[in-house]
Amino acid sequence: MGIYANRGGVATSLFLPRPKLCYAVRMARTKPPVAPRTRAPAKKTRRNPGRPRATQSAATRKAIVAAARKLMDEAPPHEATTLSIANRAGVDRALVRYYFRNRDQLLLAVIEDILDEWNAAHPDPDAGPARRLETHVGNMLDFALRVRSMQRLMVDECASSRSPQVRKRVREINSAKIDALGRVIRYGDRNSSSTDPLFLYVAMVGMCEFFAAAQAMILPLAPAGMSASELARRYRKFIAGLTLDGLRSRIGS
Repeated sequence: MGIYANRGGVATSLFLPRPKLCYAVRMARTKPPVAPRTRAPAKKTRRNPGRPRATQSAATRKAIVAAARKLMDEAPPHEATTLSIANRAGVDRALVRYYFRNRDQLLLAVIEDILDEWNAAHPDPDAGPARRLETHVGNMLDFALRVRSMQRLMVDECASSRSPQVRKRVREINSAKIDALGRVIRYGDRNSSSTDPLFLYVAMVGMCEFFAAAQAMILPLAPAGMSASELARRYRKFIAGLTLDGLRSRIGS
């Protein structure tokens, strides 16, 4: 029974009977809500760390090698870390790893760059064996004086590298120098077996590298007033004569 009120002479119910809901409405109220279907976001292709974009070129690699060379002109090679080289080149360290698999590969690239530059500026003369040998000795001394990092790169870093490829390349570089000396000797030596180009190469490297490394000790021993450049000029003439005098009877002029 409902409760009625009289409104203007009309009786109305305060509690009307509840209407029946249709089936669709009842089902919508009883079923749990279904989450709307969404499309999975497309996967983005992830680029390897340090990988250059298509617009980058070999200039970046050259910049890294140049930065490494500058650092090694200022400090011993072992102090040149991958991070310090990347900072000097103004690139991310990951980019250095992209171009060079490891630090030894980078140092080998520095050696190759130095030698390519030097050889292009100092071609072998078209002359007889004595003149060619004299040029070899002089160039080796000049190289030792100007590129102080080379022997440390060769001996302390790359020759003892963990990478077989790096060690192999160092061996090839030095073997090429020995072969070049061997050709000079064989060109004029009737008994070339009496002169071992390996020992000649080692002796020349030793004479040149010690003079370059021991300047602080040698220069004070020179006559008063003699400059370092004049001392080097005289020493160059001395070791060239020493080498040629020891071989002149074999290679002629």
